[in-house]
Amino acid sequence: MQIGHGDLIMNDTPKRLHWSIWLSRLTLLLGVACVAMALIGAIGAGEGWWAKMDGMAALRYAFFIGIAALLIGLYTVLRYLKAGKRIILVALLGMLLAGGYVGYIGTQISKARSLPMIHDITTDLENPPAFAVLELRKDNLQNMPGHKDPEFRGMDARERWMKMHQNAYGDIQTLTLQAPTDEVFAKAEALIKQGGWEIATADAAEGRIEATDTVALLKFKDDVVLRIVSGEKEGETIVDIRSVSRIGLSDLGVNAKRVRELLADLKVSFSAN
Repeated sequence: MQIGHGDLIMNDTPKRLHWSIWLSRLTLLLGVACVAMALIGAIGAGEGWWAKMDGMAALRYAFFIGIAALLIGLYTVLRYLKAGKRIILVALLGMLLAGGYVGYIGTQISKARSLPMIHDITTDLENPPAFAVLELRKDNLQNMPGHKDPEFRGMDARERWMKMHQNAYGDIQTLTLQAPTDEVFAKAEALIKQGGWEIATADAAEGRIEATDTVALLKFKDDVVLRIVSGEKEGETIVDIRSVSRIGLSDLGVNAKRVRELLADLKVSFSAN
């Protein structure tokens, strides 16, 4: 008895359908898994159930799971396009979940690569405001990248930090206001409270405010110190700010954004004076 080509196609159909169903389900499972792992890892780290770096590791593993979901889903859609709308929709749903997460992480990676690997941002590179109550991280200028880069040849860690800071954040500079120092101090303190930062100290006599800002789902802690003192001219106030991440090498520009916004708010508050 001979088996024709049409019989082979018919016999192969159940097998093809079987694989398309399982691959589409696997795509959806991986898509859900990557989002779930990212959320659980981030929330757990933010709540202190495990270390921040463990939370970051979960985000990284979730990214690779998302990539796998996209690849399997793409194969399923292209290979079994005629298997049935429901099967394809299941695969597309998994790809949508994975693609959303992978795309978000991809933008963060791209952003990190466009910024220097520093986490200490200040308006005064030569004499940054010093912390007195909050403790500056012990490894603050350790592991500073660029020691093998020809651009930074002969520079120590602090000099490399200053060079990278100046190149990326040259616009962040000391703010000079034509306003009484006590008024500027009070306004700065009010802005910090409005932002929901935790104030560690607000010493008007020394002109120093120290506070901690909590950011992102992982609840990273960044410490900020403001130095607000009288200028050389009468009625002039000099404001310097420093914002430092407690962990990590790169801050994805968060500290610079914080400093810029606070400087802008202070400048607007006294622009009419």
